[in-house]
Amino acid sequence: MSLNHLHPFAGQHAIQSAVFALAFATELDVDSLRILRDASTSLKHDFPDIQDQHRTTFSIQIRPGHQTPSAALDAGGFILNRPVPGANQAVPARSIAVSRENIIIAINDYTRWEKFKSDTDRYVRTLLAPIKESLGVVSIGLQFTDIFVWRADPLDLDLSEVFSKNTLYLTPNVFQKAGDAMLWHSHHGFFSEQSDPFNFQLLDNINVARNIALGTHQIQILTSHQAKFPQPIYKILDENGPSLFKLEDILHSKNKEILADLLSEEVQEKINLNAPRD
Repeated sequence: MSLNHLHPFAGQHAIQSAVFALAFATELDVDSLRILRDASTSLKHDFPDIQDQHRTTFSIQIRPGHQTPSAALDAGGFILNRPVPGANQAVPARSIAVSRENIIIAINDYTRWEKFKSDTDRYVRTLLAPIKESLGVVSIGLQFTDIFVWRADPLDLDLSEVFSKNTLYLTPNVFQKAGDAMLWHSHHGFFSEQSDPFNFQLLDNINVARNIALGTHQIQILTSHQAKFPQPIYKILDENGPSLFKLEDILHSKNKEILADLLSEEVQEKINLNAPRD
């Protein structure tokens, strides 16, 4: 097999999407959500499209002899979108989903880690600055989706050249040649206790699949890393900000560590996994 036929999604790297998530310690009320909605106007240059979200709550009052259901509609959040330049696509280049429970930032035009971290930090600071005194955070997380596209005869895709045979994260049977029965999905996750820069429980999830998209065979690796805090972290935009930044780097390093274990040395070189600038 020639790995020349295996193409990383973005050329110099394989990341199709990178996501940062931050979960609030308590649900935002309507007034706080409105304040974040107002603050989002400062990001209009980056995210020209905005969609308001609503939620419906139901209740039932039980009285002797009958039940009275009722429903209420209120603000549930909003989504900021940056369209792909010059394209009419369902998937935006970037998006920020703000709900009462969390903020989720999806970057689908990923280039480098330092750029990703700088941009997501700016978005979070802009949105949360007006309520930072009352805001607590119970978890942060990162998720990466890496795609490798195979542009040749599917029967010639030798996974023993793509993945390390000694990897901790795949079962040996994925390397067996199985004729037409070549599509598969592998998933597992595990917890570990960490103490730097905060005490937190780390949940790592690893999904690896060989599938078909638009008639083409591809390898997909989805890795997610969530740091859960035993007690809410406050002052995340002030004195605790540097520690959260350090934690983001720890989660990113964990992701690279897992990819280094999964992928063969040749594939690691194709995506510059161990280059000083990533």
